[in-house]
Amino acid sequence: PPGRSAGLICFCSLNCRRVSGSLKQIDAGNGQVFGVNSANKIYTLYSGTWTQLSGSLKHVSVGPAGVWGVDANNYIHRLNHGDWVPVNGQLKQVDAGGMISPAGVNMNDYIYCLQGGQASSWTSLPGRLKYYSCGPNSCWGVSSGNQIYIMKGVTSNTCAGSLNWENVSGALSMIEVSTDGKVYGVNSSGDIFGRNHFNQPYRTGWRQVPFRQKVKHVSYDLGHLWVIGTDNSIMDCTE
Repeated sequence: PPGRSAGLICFCSLNCRRVSGSLKQIDAGNGQVFGVNSANKIYTLYSGTWTQLSGSLKHVSVGPAGVWGVDANNYIHRLNHGDWVPVNGQLKQVDAGGMISPAGVNMNDYIYCLQGGQASSWTSLPGRLKYYSCGPNSCWGVSSGNQIYIMKGVTSNTCAGSLNWENVSGALSMIEVSTDGKVYGVNSSGDIFGRNHFNQPYRTGWRQVPFRQKVKHVSYDLGHLWVIGTDNSIMDCTE
């Protein structure tokens, strides 16, 4: 395998450990880990132990924009001092990885972001995506046909970015951007792929992450790649 070099994702020796519990979706950011199980119960990892939170969500996200989630009816909620506060609008998937602005997609794959997380209405972006995830300066998404796109120019004052989608080679069914700009995703066959920092999106391309089982969801933060298997098992992987 290729050796490690500056700015590249290597995966030369990925060490994974099985974490107790069962989740269908997981998200890591700002040193925190949140997830939901098949019954839509919400958990966060606290001192190495899963702690259940009140409420019911089908998708949860944690990052610089806070902790956000959507319930089974696609209503949006934000965690505020331990309580889930309803937020105007409906999304099927939400992401809190942007600097201060959450983003996501609705039931018809339309794309939105909420400027500063405090605006009265969501800003609509062009195009359609089934999954959308933001990092410090760019957002990535996948379409219903598993095509991959990047939106550059995302700032604390412009959550919608440049409004110009750039197609990226490859095919993924879900994608996540970490707070340091690394990008990971899962394809329709349950294989994991990753690539380097957002400002070098075409330099090295995707690298497959060696993994012994098929997976359906991944999230990365502070050197930890969190993996959900197709059987809802949880793995914590480090290089």
